[in-house]
Amino acid sequence: MVEQVPRFIDLQVNGHGGIDLLSAASVDDIRTVNRSLFKNGVCAYLPTLITSDFKQLERAATLINQVKSSPEVGEARILGIHLEGPFISQVKCGVHPKQYISLPSISAMKEYLKVGEVKVVTLAPELPGALEVIRFLVDQGVVVSLGHSNATPQEAHAGFDAGAKTVTHLFNAMTKIPGLADVALEREDVVVQIIVDDIHVTRENVKSALTRCLNRFIMTNDPVAPAGVGEGRFAFGGMEIEIANGKALRLDGTLAGGIGTLQKSLDILADLKIEAAIAIASVTSRPLALINARSD
Repeated sequence: MVEQVPRFIDLQVNGHGGIDLLSAASVDDIRTVNRSLFKNGVCAYLPTLITSDFKQLERAATLINQVKSSPEVGEARILGIHLEGPFISQVKCGVHPKQYISLPSISAMKEYLKVGEVKVVTLAPELPGALEVIRFLVDQGVVVSLGHSNATPQEAHAGFDAGAKTVTHLFNAMTKIPGLADVALEREDVVVQIIVDDIHVTRENVKSALTRCLNRFIMTNDPVAPAGVGEGRFAFGGMEIEIANGKALRLDGTLAGGIGTLQKSLDILADLKIEAAIAIASVTSRPLALINARSD
């Protein structure tokens, strides 16, 4: 089911319509992503750039910035950039290339902030120097999301106490119970981002989690290049992914993002008897509020 009037906000988009944002070669590639998202109900989003070679990331951000400054009719609007990495856990890195993962430092973070209007940074709070970087980012008005993390409960609490406001894809690439996921659900001051697509998190776990954060969760599809297209092999940063059994997988079988739609996510929540107004807020007003943005 496709939304007739695009209204959704997605804070974590790696690619869409056959195009990987990190591998984009032209402004037209970025616009292809924007148009594909728009056709699938998304009116605005955060292009998400994963851990990668800095020059590649910088090149992709330059194209994103050019399109952001000149939106066109029929395209999802770019709200800024989400940097997912490179200050993440080697243990919970998922498909992020390990050779580009690094320890947090304010000097390095300053260089990353130069690539564009960075709205969100995902990092692991247990790493040396992470708490200082979190405080620095908060002072810069950047939302810090804890994710790709092997944090203990104590380390997770320290990250939130330092100013992190949210978590990146609850349960995926993080310690669960006890750990980051449980702390995020426990703390009333944390916004919980979760992928609802019947792939990343079971319906049972979605239902259980939402009973603990019903008025403070945000849904994402974490879409990658195949989203909106279908079968085939596609780029994702410096790797290849393919669709197999309805999942986007790296060629070694590692789960590599989503291919669903936010409308399907809403349909899943409806099946789980989540109140419609609460569910809709998770893909409209709540993500905008988290990053202090407007959809128009």
